[in-house]
Order: sequence, then structure tokens, then C-alpha cells
Amino acid sequence: MSLFVHRPHNSGHYTIEACETSQYENHLCAILSLPLGSTSLKVSSAAMLNIIGTSSNMAEVMNFASKCIKTDGCVVTIMGNSDSEVHSCLRPLLKALPSGSTKEELTMYAPETSAQGSVIMGSDSNLPVILPAAHILDWFKIPYELTIVSAHCTPDHLVKYARSASSRRLRTIIAGAGGTAHLPGMVAAMTMLPVMDIMQMQRGIPVETVAINSSMNAGLLAVWILRAGIPHLFADIDAYLRGLEGEVIVKVKKLEEVGWEKYEVK
Repeated sequence: MSLFVHRPHNSGHYTIEACETSQYENHLCAILSLPLGSTSLKVSSAAMLNIIGTSSNMAEVMNFASKCIKTDGCVVTIMGNSDSEVHSCLRPLLKALPSGSTKEELTMYAPETSAQGSVIMGSDSNLPVILPAAHILDWFKIPYELTIVSAHCTPDHLVKYARSASSRRLRTIIAGAGGTAHLPGMVAAMTMLPVMDIMQMQRGIPVETVAINSSMNAGLLAVWILRAGIPHLFADIDAYLRGLEGEVIVKVKKLEEVGWEKYEVK
């Protein structure tokens, strides 16, 4: 019931952990017409502390939480539900319950599931080529967004779109572009989501194409995809990317020091 019972956050934990009977237990008792439990404070005083992580790496929070668990009288609650997860749980319940709520009210309190995939193209001339991808997503009932993001005409929009993809709960991006086809590579450089490019591949064979003679990128792409179910990969990928950045910075400094005439490419 913790997902569905509305309460002010801080006072909510007071009525969950600090009282003789949790508000959720009393809520169920009320629904089932059972006697309500005591709401008396079971301790002489109580305090709540919010610990907010700075990344997707749970280690920094868990290190602190593990010490709290060993403290007498301390209760640790790990919160990790996004709005989209709450909405996806809430919508079926609201639909099933007898109610006089209108369709507009249902959408307001439990909106439809947000897009999980993205289909982007460099210009509208690419639409006929990109549409089969959209049709597949439709067939599997996967929510997605389809739009135009030009690497050459709207570079600022491309940067904003790619860097906000993860925070908007997208999980993968399909990028199609003609001409010089810079769109997929530029998007992939600014997001940790798996990016797929459309090349000359046989229909029905899902291949995420990489450069010729670049099996390293194939391995990295596999890591990018697998990280969705392996939390520590988020931090590992971030460290890897920072390592690449560091290597380039070293080369830039050396080039400035010796000049391009004496610079040796290794």
C-alpha cells in the first residue's frame, strides 16, 4: 500500500515507523472493518532525516544506511519509485475501482505510461525509412516518441535532447539520418542510453550496427544495454567515459606544448 496511500512525506514516516500501529496497517483495518490499532507514539521522541543520492550509484546511500540499521531504534526506508512507476501501478487500480471519476480526472492522477523509446530522424525526408521502426514499436505496444532532431540545423536542440533522454525515462534511441549521418554518433556521445543506427541490414534481423573493424564498440554497446539490470555498471560506465576524457585532455596539453609539427601520433 505504500505506493498508493497519499500522505505528506515527513509526517508519513512518523505514522509508519514511530507509532504503535503503522498507518498502512490501520488503513487496511479500516477497509476491512477491523478494529484500529493504537496510534500512540512508541518512543519518547522521533526525528527524520532525508538522505538524497547524487547519482544512480546506490553505494553512497547504502554505506550510510548500513550503519543506521545497526543503531537501536533507527528505521531505514529506501525509496526508489519514480513517478512513472507509481502511475503504472495506480492506473489499473483506478480503472478497476467503481468510481464516478471522469476520464480527465483519471489521466490527471494516473497519466498514461511515458515514452520508453525514442525514434528520431535528421529531417522529414527520412520518415519513410524510419517508419518501419515505429511500426514495430506499435506492434509490441511500446510507448515511444518520434520527432526530428537535425545535427546540422538544430545542434543546440540535439544536445538538449540527448542529454535529457535518461532523465525523461527513455531507455533506448533509434536514430536515422541520411547524407553525412552525424545524428546517431552525436546522440550516442551525449547519452548512456543504447543508440541504434539504421544501415543496410536484412529485415527481421535486429542488429545494432557499429563501425567496420570496431568490435570494441560492439562490446561497449552490450555493456550499455546490460547496465539496465546491473546497477553498478552506471558508475563503471561513468568512470570509463571520464577515463576517455582524461586521455584526450592529456593529448591536447601535449599538442599545445610541442606544437603540431613535433607531435607524434601513437
